[in-house]
Amino acid sequence: MKKILLITSPFRPNIGGVETHLDDLISAANEKDFVFDVVTYQPLVTRARGKFIERFSGNVIFRIPWPRFNLFLRLEKLPALEFLYLFPGLFLGSLIYLTFCSRNIKAIHAQGLAAGVTGLILGKLFRKKSILSTHSIYNFPPNGIYRMFAQILFNNVDMVLTLSKQSKKEVEGLQIGKNKVFVFTYWVDETIFKPMSKIESRNTFSLRSSDFVALFVGRLVDVKGVKQFLDAGSKDSENIYLIAGSGPLENIVNTTVQKHKNLIFLGPVENQKLPKVYSASDVLIVPSQNDEGFGRVILESLSCGTPVIGAKKGAIPEALNSKVGFLIEPNTSEIIKYVNYLKYNKILLNKLRENAVLFAKEKYSKQNVDLIIKHY
Repeated sequence: MKKILLITSPFRPNIGGVETHLDDLISAANEKDFVFDVVTYQPLVTRARGKFIERFSGNVIFRIPWPRFNLFLRLEKLPALEFLYLFPGLFLGSLIYLTFCSRNIKAIHAQGLAAGVTGLILGKLFRKKSILSTHSIYNFPPNGIYRMFAQILFNNVDMVLTLSKQSKKEVEGLQIGKNKVFVFTYWVDETIFKPMSKIESRNTFSLRSSDFVALFVGRLVDVKGVKQFLDAGSKDSENIYLIAGSGPLENIVNTTVQKHKNLIFLGPVENQKLPKVYSASDVLIVPSQNDEGFGRVILESLSCGTPVIGAKKGAIPEALNSKVGFLIEPNTSEIIKYVNYLKYNKILLNKLRENAVLFAKEKYSKQNVDLIIKHY
């Protein structure tokens, strides 16, 4: 078995697209004779807590306790401060780990910039291959310290894996050699994310068969567009607007839901239960207000046969096409317009549903793990 050191700030029991991807990566790579030691934080966003040391199937997770105070979300738009918040614990934890366990490590795979700097420094120090994965569109400025920092980082790691073509273009725009930047794609566990009975799924959430249901799944933060989704639901009382997730805007969601009977808040939903949520819905709305890295919920929804209305932002246009959904400006009026367009075009809706599953099988299968592990 070949062992990889995975360095990352997001990891379960935190909930999110990167967290789910890393679970999928470990599971799929285990089947191909790779095991992982993971250096991460206790969740920085949710109240959940994991074991300080967790062992399973030859993998070991080390979770570092770290101050929260909602700093991760507060610093998202302040990259320098976010880096200073995330870097120290990952660096010290990984340094201590490698001091005692470096002999068995084949490569260091870091997730994001703070982990990437950690992987770069320790890779040089312990003579290990350093791989950096990006999961976001960073929108680096045309000049300045932030751009210079990114150039140094990306130029000195051994390999860069980007989640989208747009991200690859952004990284190469830092004058990074094209022969070290590669695109990988998320995938879904097809044994979990698959179409389920719409009637049974709707019964689970007390939804009627005649309801038209628009769905939001994600973190309850401004950049995900949950406020625009709530506003659409508040004004479009003829349809059901279903919300699954958790985050800082939870109080706003609860307050709004109490005022409108067609708004339903499920709270956070575990991965194993999400397929019923997708299958109970007619369409997933992804109204991101910033440049989304990819949008994992899109993959999950399509795999369950539910079409997607997504924002014309970031890499979302790479994740779907007109055969499985629509791209829109992520505002209230556009959401209402396209929800009702699908509601009154049943033939089109059914066609999108049929295409969705085939599209997901072709583009988001577990074979995508090979795009990552071939670089180990």
